[in-house]
Amino acid sequence: MISAYNALIDTVKGAKTQFVKTYVTNEEVAKPLQTYIDAQAAFAKTVGQETLNFFTTVGTSLYNFDAKKAYKQ
Repeated sequence: MISAYNALIDTVKGAKTQFVKTYVTNEEVAKPLQTYIDAQAAFAKTVGQETLNFFTTVGTSLYNFDAKKAYKQ
């Protein structure tokens, strides 16, 4: 599942990179833009991975929850 998410991020990153290579001719502007694009992609991948980890943990906890033990009187 995360591989599809990462593929989407890489596709968008590639499109942005190609746009910068095609239309930004000034190297002093292009280099910081590329750094920004790389940072956006890294951030998005981290958010995706941590979201997946969170919901996996929540799902596992709910699956293993035993109501009879928790509310035993």
